[in-house]
Amino acid sequence: MKRNIITISREHCTGGLDIARKVAQDLNIPFYDKELITMAAKESGLSEESIAAVEKRHSASLLYSLYTMGGDLPLNDQVYIIQSHIVSQLAEKGPCVIVGRCADYVLRDRPDVLKVFLHATMDFRKKFALAAGDFAPGTEDRVMELSIQKEDKRRASYYNYYTQNRWGEAQYYDMCLNAALGIDACAKLIEQAAQLEG
Repeated sequence: MKRNIITISREHCTGGLDIARKVAQDLNIPFYDKELITMAAKESGLSEESIAAVEKRHSASLLYSLYTMGGDLPLNDQVYIIQSHIVSQLAEKGPCVIVGRCADYVLRDRPDVLKVFLHATMDFRKKFALAAGDFAPGTEDRVMELSIQKEDKRRASYYNYYTQNRWGEAQYYDMCLNAALGIDACAKLIEQAAQLEG
């Protein structure tokens, strides 16, 4: 079976979105990133802004919340559950590329999923961020580094909180690629892996 549901997790400032878009374009399949926020807003009745804000933080333990409260789940957990449901629905529809949202974990029981993690050195990531306009020219290296590390920490915290895996650890992914190989090379490797019969 080909692994034509492709989930992409990535360190901040690795060009992961560009690589994911290229894979989707080359394979002529749907690409989902911020679109998941719009879908979750439609399904929940919440605003896109509030869902985007919720994605930036996590709450107390989900199990603790279920155990101690008689009312609704915390908003963070509601959004995670809604997005997980949407990710599962999208995978049911057929081949696609899904970025982030713990999609690799949500779809872990499907044999047609290729789980990819993108990483790179801090030097590469600072250069990428400057080229992308994430930082003004002349921004101190240490300032860029702290900002990138903060975003990585946020992603790891979200992922580690909602899954039983550890963000970025190779054993939880089918492929770990150094984004410094370039957008085209990474996309090609992912596309080739997706076409292999497993």
